[in-house]
Amino acid sequence: MAAYDTAKELLRRVDPIAIFRPQLAVDWQGQFPLPDAVAEYFTQLGPVDVWIRAYANPYFLPSLAHLWGHQTGYSTDGITHERIADWDDDWLVIADEGGDPFIFSRASGAILHAYHGEGAWKPTEMFDSLVEMATTFAIIGDIVASAGHGLTDHDSLILPRYRQEARMRIGEFLRSHARASALVSSLGWG
Repeated sequence: MAAYDTAKELLRRVDPIAIFRPQLAVDWQGQFPLPDAVAEYFTQLGPVDVWIRAYANPYFLPSLAHLWGHQTGYSTDGITHERIADWDDDWLVIADEGGDPFIFSRASGAILHAYHGEGAWKPTEMFDSLVEMATTFAIIGDIVASAGHGLTDHDSLILPRYRQEARMRIGEFLRSHARASALVSSLGWG
């Protein structure tokens, strides 16, 4: 099984009209060479501006052609187009949730996460790889789609059974229920 097969299968089931197709490095508009892991992500998973339903805001996976433009507001000011001083040149925003970036570290290949609006970018490591990120988002999207309006209680909190399902399924994928529990909490699932 290829690295992104599980994610692609779940995402196609959750959103049959979402577009996944191989995207080649020639689509890259960036100012540095496309990292190998990112090229593989776009060749194997190939999201074309895909939205994945989640607990609150959906996860957004931009296409390769739009990826460099998606850096605006993170690495550069959206109005002046000047570089933002505290943005590390190692970072590449690969996805977001309501503007909160998931950042590919070009040096380590890990995926970092940060919250916008905090005054300075202080990302923390969340995933070991793009495969982990994509598959975790796909599992969450599958749970949200399956639960429908029954995902939350009357206070809009995720029902315990769905939090447990997320921990279990992500834990099986990661082969670590401890890591899965930490991820589920970090993603706002309690």
